[in-house]
Amino acid sequence: MIRFCAAFVVAMTTVTFASVAPLAAQQPTEQLDEAARLTFESAREAFVAGDYERALGLFRQAYNLSPRPGLLYNIAQTLDRLRRDAETLQALREYLEAYPEAPNRTEVEARIRVLEQSVAADEQRRAREQRDHERAVEQARRDGTEPPPPPGGGLGVLHPAIFIAVGGVALVGGGLAIWSGLETSALNDRYRATSDPAMVGQAYSDAESMQTLANVFIFSSAGLAAVAVVLAIFTDWDAFGGGSGSAARVRPTFAADVTGGRIGLEGSF
Repeated sequence: MIRFCAAFVVAMTTVTFASVAPLAAQQPTEQLDEAARLTFESAREAFVAGDYERALGLFRQAYNLSPRPGLLYNIAQTLDRLRRDAETLQALREYLEAYPEAPNRTEVEARIRVLEQSVAADEQRRAREQRDHERAVEQARRDGTEPPPPPGGGLGVLHPAIFIAVGGVALVGGGLAIWSGLETSALNDRYRATSDPAMVGQAYSDAESMQTLANVFIFSSAGLAAVAVVLAIFTDWDAFGGGSGSAARVRPTFAADVTGGRIGLEGSF
C-alpha cells in the first residue's frame, strides 16, 4: 500500500496562530509552504510512476522547504523502494524521533527491526569479504603473485549505467556502420553501371560521400566499443542492486587461451 503524508492538507485547513503577526512576516512562510506543497505533489506523481530517484530528490526538496515530519516517512519509503537499506533505516529513525505520536509507529518500528537485521548482515558480509581479501593479498605477497582485486569487482568507481550507455551507443554505431556500408556498396554498383557521362560525376560523388560516412561510423563504433571494454573493468557492478542489502553480484570476466578469447559478464540479479 502506498502511503503519503497529508501534512500539507492539514496545514491548509487548520492553521492556528498564538498571536497575530504582521502580514509581511507571514508571507515568506506561506510562500515556502506553497512551494513545498507543489514540490510534494510532483514527488508523489514521480513515486507513483516508479521514478524513485526523481521522487527522492523532490521529497527532500519539499522537506527542506517545509520540514514536516511526515515528509521523512515519504523519503524513507522512496529509499526503501531503491533498496538503500541503511539510508532507509536512518530516515525512519528520524521520522519517529520528529513525530513520536505517529499513527503508524508500530508499522514503522517493525520495518526498522527488519532493516536493522538486513544492514547488520550486510555489514558482516562486507567485513568478511574484506578479511578474506586481506588474507588473499597477504598470501599473494608471500607467493610473489599478483594480488586479487578488491571485493565488488573491478575498481568499483563507475556506475553500470555508464558502461551500458556507452555499449549501447557502440551497438547503434555498429548498426549504422553496417547500413552505410551496404548503401556504399549499392552506390558503387550504380556508379559502375552508369553509362551516361552526365551522371557519372554525380554517381561517383554520392558513392564517395557514403563511403566517408561509413568510415566515420566504423571508426566511431570501434572507438566506443574499446571504451566500453575499459569501462567494464572500472565499473562497480554491485551498484546494479542499489547498494546496501542488494542481492546482485555481477562482474566482468576475461579469458584467453590458444583457441581464442572471451569477454563478458557473469553473476546474478
